[in-house]
Amino acid sequence: MKFLVLGAVVLMSPMAASATTVADCTVSAGCTCVDSPLSPSDLEVLFDVPPPPDAATQVFVVQDGKGIWSKLSISDIDITAGGDGNCAGPLRPEDGVWTASSVITNMVCGSGTAMMRSMMEANLRKEKPARVVWGGTFDGKIWETAWLAANPDPEATPLAWQQVSEVETKGSVKMAGMTSDYRMILLTPKSFRAEWSFRARNEEGPCNWDVVNMVRKTAD
Repeated sequence: MKFLVLGAVVLMSPMAASATTVADCTVSAGCTCVDSPLSPSDLEVLFDVPPPPDAATQVFVVQDGKGIWSKLSISDIDITAGGDGNCAGPLRPEDGVWTASSVITNMVCGSGTAMMRSMMEANLRKEKPARVVWGGTFDGKIWETAWLAANPDPEATPLAWQQVSEVETKGSVKMAGMTSDYRMILLTPKSFRAEWSFRARNEEGPCNWDVVNMVRKTAD
């Protein structure tokens, strides 16, 4: 996730008008339950879990980066995960160590596509977890600063960030012949999705790629 060319592509459907209850759980530690702005169809895109017909009456449970739909009450879900039954919590990111899992979803860059993809995938696998002090605010600049502290890059160009809402932030940078955009959406207090879109041209034509990052709190 080089911040020299970091950015976002909009891959999700529009935010739903009604909230979905999401329980973010840790084994033996209980859950945090929030009303997420994501719709069941958004959650299907993010977690590859088709919503049931009665999704509006169920809770979406996230644990270890995986999601399932549950008919249990949020209290019972919390108790099952080792909590005391009090699952309520604000949709704000928790301070701690956050780790990204990144996948290249699209890459086209002429005859060098295969080599570039191989190099990028190797770099993505080397990314180190970042310790983030959010202070209760989901802010792209906070993540960028923490990520660069964990993964120094002397060639990095800071992004210009725009706060879209309390759970969405966008960053972008434009240079000669290159545009890079980044979009972050907070899913639960312990996870967010980041989408990076890079657009440029070389002597062979377009040199574009898209990367999806699933980022999750992995330690206090």
